[in-house]
Amino acid sequence: MFKPLRAIWDYLKEISGENAYDRYLAVHAATHSDRSPLSRGEFYRARQDEKYNNPGSRCP
Repeated sequence: MFKPLRAIWDYLKEISGENAYDRYLAVHAATHSDRSPLSRGEFYRARQDEKYNNPGSRCP
């Protein structure tokens, strides 16, 4: 009974970006184990800075 709900919850976290920091930590541990990872706040701040400094195809 809880397995389908868990799958839905995981899906919602994925499309909303909620689990981005968890994915970042996993990749960071695998590729940069010699350096400390960003804190959650630093990670989201860097993500926002990247979003607004490099808008890509977003309208001006």
